[in-house]
Amino acid sequence: MKRILLTGIAMLALTTLMWSTVVAQDTKDDDSYNGDFPDNPGLWSALVIGDQVHIQFGGHHWSSGASFALSEVGPLPTDKQGSFTVKRDAGTVTFNGVFDSKRGHGTYAFEEDPAFKSYLAQEGFSSISEALMIHLYFTNINKAYFAFMKENGYTGITMHELKHLAEENMNQHVMTNYLELFQKDNYGKVTLDKIVELREHGVSPSFIVKFHDMGYADVPLDKAVELQDHGVDPDFVAEMKKIGQRNITLDEAIRLRDHGVSVEFIRKLTDMGFANVSLEKAVELVDHGVSAEFVRGFRDLGFKDITLEQAVRLVDHGVSVSFVREFRELGFNDLTLSKAVELQDHGVSVSFVKRMQEKGLKNMTLDEYIRLRDGGM
Repeated sequence: MKRILLTGIAMLALTTLMWSTVVAQDTKDDDSYNGDFPDNPGLWSALVIGDQVHIQFGGHHWSSGASFALSEVGPLPTDKQGSFTVKRDAGTVTFNGVFDSKRGHGTYAFEEDPAFKSYLAQEGFSSISEALMIHLYFTNINKAYFAFMKENGYTGITMHELKHLAEENMNQHVMTNYLELFQKDNYGKVTLDKIVELREHGVSPSFIVKFHDMGYADVPLDKAVELQDHGVDPDFVAEMKKIGQRNITLDEAIRLRDHGVSVEFIRKLTDMGFANVSLEKAVELVDHGVSAEFVRGFRDLGFKDITLEQAVRLVDHGVSVSFVREFRELGFNDLTLSKAVELQDHGVSVSFVKRMQEKGLKNMTLDEYIRLRDGGM
């Protein structure tokens, strides 16, 4: 009984881990997977959502997700161990395990279909490994898939292209979405390598369409890849537009991301009354380490009219909010920002002033303390 309990706990932990990968992958338009060497036999975990069964296959150093229609899967074993099979052109997977409500887990074994392998050989794909056959199964690359590709002008697919189509889960649904985008927006015929590159970099058709809908009519595919690689998604640009950057270009959006300028940063500055903060100024502020909290801190000290240029100068000279506050606590209530910069430049700190006062040098002006410091005190 103890061994059964421990096995159940281990399987539950594995299911949780594997399903977290499914959830992460589900943020894309469709499931995708990685790993060149799937285990066969291996482990699986699943979740039933609507009329779909989302199954995550896993092994020692890889995981792969695939979705199946319930009608394709058939009756699922519930409450007790059982098995079910799912056949596709590439082969058949036999699943052993159990479902508890909408979740399931267990082991699987894949058996490739010799007839489909012969068909692939006729199409020019010889010596296909078991690993690639499993990927063809996951992606559901079948005879109809090859017919679909030929209808759209993709003849003479190479082994290299087939491998990447399978490994990037470029199933017929995914390909249809890309091809419809290319046709609608006049991209012309796009090479398979470029389509795979888009997929690899997370550039979905909807990603490009959203930019088009925001008025960016001309988004080259290379630019779409660059946007995604630099973390510029449609939401980021839309939020920038909402806070006043209505004419932001895609190159400007990339530059903002590269320099760590967030929507929240500009919004905070705007809320403090700094209207029409230019993108160039925002980049400068972040590059110099000026945060919205830094500016607010000086305002809280009474410097209500502090400018962004002054904030940059303060940071560049190492003048912090606490530096000014501590001088005020010593009684220098009329300390200006310019004088604070001068103090810091001459190495006059609060601790230095305190040491001088302990030596009897009290009731002196800040200029006098600067002279003492410059004189080697």
